[in-house]
Amino acid sequence: MSKQTACVVLMVEPKCFGFNPDTAVDNHFQTLIEGHSSNNDVRQKAREEFTEYVRLLRAAGVEVHVEEDTVMISPDAVFPNNWITFHEGRTIALYPMRAANRRHERQASVIKHWSEKLSARVVDYTSYEKEGKYLEGTGSMVLDRENGVAYACLSERTSSELFRLFCKDFGYRPIEFHAMQPVQGKMAPIYHTNVVMAVGKNLAIVCLESIQDSREKELVVKTLESTNKEIVPITIEQVNNYVGNVLELESKDGEHLLVMSSRAYRALNTSQIDCIQSHNLKIIHCPLDTFETIGGGGARCMLADVY
Repeated sequence: MSKQTACVVLMVEPKCFGFNPDTAVDNHFQTLIEGHSSNNDVRQKAREEFTEYVRLLRAAGVEVHVEEDTVMISPDAVFPNNWITFHEGRTIALYPMRAANRRHERQASVIKHWSEKLSARVVDYTSYEKEGKYLEGTGSMVLDRENGVAYACLSERTSSELFRLFCKDFGYRPIEFHAMQPVQGKMAPIYHTNVVMAVGKNLAIVCLESIQDSREKELVVKTLESTNKEIVPITIEQVNNYVGNVLELESKDGEHLLVMSSRAYRALNTSQIDCIQSHNLKIIHCPLDTFETIGGGGARCMLADVY
């Protein structure tokens, strides 16, 4: 049985962070704030938030490895979970990403360092970019590692074909669905699974109202219940505040942590907090407003959990 929660994470410094128009096409969480501040101001705020996030994680007993963005091209390098995942059995997977200006984030030096450090084999799916097929790591997929179940809401960034190939290669049962959000009066696909759903050891946070197909919704619920996950339903409004973009981690002392942004924490109601804490989860939250508003990614997106 695989371990569900990691005690080690990889993060990447936000040296060139900013609004990415290439990803804003389908990431409706991104906001371009015209005239709000200069690029330097945004990057300074991003560095401050990143530094505090690293500090809080380390203080909570998580082993944090910070990699330098040596390419300094992509404004989204701070979100490494979209291009690399780590798996028990000494395996690393690399993923195809839709936005061409994000593909530089797959730094050869980082891949080499971690594959040698872990004596890991590398499974590389990036060649599918040439076919216009994408699977953006644990943005596209939410993994129940202990029970061998993978969840994915399909979108332009999450190919059903590649998702099923990953599941075949890594021994997961695929659970596919479609998740929608209102955008300017119309319903649009939600770009990544990890903004509507998070699965921990005993808990699943999921926006069921975003799954409009009743059969798909029933499949998700039944699968979660059959794997003994208590479901914490969240609303679309809470999704917009990144309540779904959380990750359960484990401290070096074995304490279980639920990591989220301060914006997400403020959006939780009392009964949801009580439910989370009833599972002996300590909530760790940090202000990540710059990344969430401009980058459209939150606490989970910034972490590549290492196994």
